[in-house]
Amino acid sequence: MSDEAIIDLSAVRKFINTELLYRKDQGIDQTVNLIESGVIDSMTLLRLTVFLEEHYGIEIPDEDIVPDNFRSLSAIEAFVVSHMTQPQQSKASNT
Repeated sequence: MSDEAIIDLSAVRKFINTELLYRKDQGIDQTVNLIESGVIDSMTLLRLTVFLEEHYGIEIPDEDIVPDNFRSLSAIEAFVVSHMTQPQQSKASNT
């Protein structure tokens, strides 16, 4: 058994199914390429980012909003886990 953290993706899957899918017959699994399949585009990527920040209590810097981090449910899971385990940087340290 791995010590690597995992998250429950049911909320992400529900958000994608109810808010982002235009074709309700289009199913998604862990490996479906959400970008190539047209589920995620520039506008839906922003909506998904806001959802992830609010639901998981993480802060996603602009430089991390790149296609590779949102390509599939597996990629989203790894991305969220990495942000949940990183210490939050103080905004004061950027001045």
